[in-house]
Amino acid sequence: MKASLKTLSATMKPQAAPKPEAPEEAPKNYRTAETRLDTRQLSGHFPADDVKAFKRMALEHDMDVQEMLAEALNMAFERYGQPNRLQIVSGRRKR
Repeated sequence: MKASLKTLSATMKPQAAPKPEAPEEAPKNYRTAETRLDTRQLSGHFPADDVKAFKRMALEHDMDVQEMLAEALNMAFERYGQPNRLQIVSGRRKR
């Protein structure tokens, strides 16, 4: 005679799931540029035409977008009574 599912499940004891081991720190599979060490990204989403205009303005002034953003952030700091905090340099261009 076939055993019913209820009978089989009653006789089977649930086994405890193996506890996952503490994750070891995996080695990075990517390289972080030296210019990005000890930094954090700050970004936003803006209309495409405004982004193009900002990049064009940076190009016209022979600056990187990073340099233009640093200048803009320093202007915002100044407007709200904070000291300038950012150096207006790009890590990609060594001057």
